[in-house]
Amino acid sequence: MECFSRAQDGFHRLKKRLRENSFDNLVCLVMVMPSLVGFEITRKKIFVPFWIIHLSLLTYVYGVGSLVYQAKHARVASDFIKSFVNVSILVLTVNNSYWWLTHRDLLRNVLRKANASDKMTIQAGLFVDKHQHSLSIIKRILIIFYFINLTNEFTSYLPKRAELNEKTFSMTPCVGIKPLTSSPQREVCIVLTSLQELTIVIVVLNFQTMMLLLIAHTSTMYQLLSDEIMTFNTILTNPSNYDLLKERLGVIIKRHILTLDIIKDIRVLYSIPMGINFGSNAVCMCFFFFLEPEEYFNFMPISMYCFIVFFLYCFLGQRLTNAAEVFSRAVYSCGWELMDIKEQRAISIMLLQSQKEVDLLAADLIPVNMLTFASTSQGIYKFVTVFKL
Repeated sequence: MECFSRAQDGFHRLKKRLRENSFDNLVCLVMVMPSLVGFEITRKKIFVPFWIIHLSLLTYVYGVGSLVYQAKHARVASDFIKSFVNVSILVLTVNNSYWWLTHRDLLRNVLRKANASDKMTIQAGLFVDKHQHSLSIIKRILIIFYFINLTNEFTSYLPKRAELNEKTFSMTPCVGIKPLTSSPQREVCIVLTSLQELTIVIVVLNFQTMMLLLIAHTSTMYQLLSDEIMTFNTILTNPSNYDLLKERLGVIIKRHILTLDIIKDIRVLYSIPMGINFGSNAVCMCFFFFLEPEEYFNFMPISMYCFIVFFLYCFLGQRLTNAAEVFSRAVYSCGWELMDIKEQRAISIMLLQSQKEVDLLAADLIPVNMLTFASTSQGIYKFVTVFKL
């Protein structure tokens, strides 16, 4: 009865989280899987056994398995291409694992600032419905992203990996455990391989969802700031409301400073990891088109994941840039010419800050926007077309 009661309470809490639209609730949704294995961001210390198991299996299954396959079994170009896809997955996972282990303090600080910005927006009391609607959209995107990738993993990729066919993924499964055709060696290998894939999903998928949450929420804060500062045009029609304008202006300036600080931290958090992920995703998508048609199905889950994540990076980066540009135009159009000198100076300073380009850079070099997505996709198409001729 006690176990049933706990399960029922857990179900009700999950149901409440799925209905509630708040920043704290969105963070809790992102942290569902990490909390199960002990590295949710609210903990001051990580759960060391999970990372020992994860990194050990990653080295053994993907590292040693790819190395042995390339050294002993790879014969033709397609074998090496499929094997290098596994290497890119290894690099991607190591990169995201390192991020979780080394950026916890900064990530916790960014979440605290984002939460403070969200609360200040609620306290302003303006566009509450739009705020709730925006958070609801972010929540739906998070859930859809989870659903697509987990469905992709558990219905396509993981069952194929559990078959332990060396030729399917061009990677030697469970080096040193032989023969894999008899028990218990085969069952042990299936458990090790499946456990490794599950730990990869937890680490990599939640890296992506946390990035999605932070960038999408920051874009929303920019959009709400734009709407709020445009209300100054209405306030200025009645001189008796000027004190209200000064009060709102002070709050908007504080929120804008906080938003710029969050963007600065996001750049530090994601610049290098995003650059490495860009490279690994591009390699996976490029190599996919070199496979034989009958091998497409086996690697389709990996290719879909790389494409979705690559698009998501560029879409979020473009959305943040667009939101910052809208805010800059709103500051200029807020009716500052009708304000007193003191408020005009404050608006002038905020306008100068808002006109600075707000963008994300992968590896501090590549702009993360839709132009990059289009040009990279075009480059991959041209590269593959030339080699296919």
